[in-house]
Amino acid sequence: MINRNGLLNGLIMQSNIRTSLKISMISICAGLYTLSIATTSFIPTPWGVGQFRWGVIFPALFAILGGPWVAGLGAAIGTFLGSYILMLYGLSNPVLSLFAGVPANFISFFLFGYFIKRYRNWSSLIWIALLTLFIGNFIAAFNTVIFYSFFVNPALNKFAYLIQSNDWFIRLSIVFGLLLFWLLTMFPIIVFGLPPLARAISPIIKSYRIGVTLNLESPSIVLPKSIVAGLGVLLISFLIYFTPLSDVLTGILRISATGLAYLFYLSLFTSGILFIVPYIIARSLRKS
Repeated sequence: MINRNGLLNGLIMQSNIRTSLKISMISICAGLYTLSIATTSFIPTPWGVGQFRWGVIFPALFAILGGPWVAGLGAAIGTFLGSYILMLYGLSNPVLSLFAGVPANFISFFLFGYFIKRYRNWSSLIWIALLTLFIGNFIAAFNTVIFYSFFVNPALNKFAYLIQSNDWFIRLSIVFGLLLFWLLTMFPIIVFGLPPLARAISPIIKSYRIGVTLNLESPSIVLPKSIVAGLGVLLISFLIYFTPLSDVLTGILRISATGLAYLFYLSLFTSGILFIVPYIIARSLRKS
């Protein structure tokens, strides 16, 4: 006869272990994300808003390890703590973070965790990263423009003055500019950094009974999908430099010629490595 009380206690204990493990993973994810934000806070960004964030690789990694809730909550908490710490040095605004960064990070990495749990392979990772980072960065950029449009005194802030002295077409163009910078800097980090990192830590975390299941298909499967993504990014670089958008970015939005060239070469570089690097990494990892 089955001891129902013993079975029930065992299930409760297992549930408590899983819950405590997830809480620990959220805490570690948030801590690593916070530290990474601080390390690159000094790097200039368009209009001095937001930061270059190489640390997006940590919520992406924890999306694979713990699922959507771990990744979403870890990213949301981490971005707020990072903004709060940088506020002490005049480099960030935690109120803006609550309005823009926190919801954007939570939604982006929750969706990333949801989709990567369903499609656990590298070729799908390329499209999942592109889609979820686009959604998250659009939310962050749009909410940032809304925040500076209504809640910041333009006499005290140059970015608020730029936004409030122009119409909504220009404001939406600024949304596009912020989205472009954040997307083009985050996307390559996740796509090219996550598979080797997940592979490297896999032996370490096996003792915690956590599996890293990111399947590496054959290079012939990865390459066509990465090329299509690269063509999409290449189209962005063309729009930046060879269409009237370049006049809007430099003339109205006051991005310097150097800044425009930076965006162009960044998108060109990203598209270029999408054409060949996934194939090389997939081939080398499958051999190892």
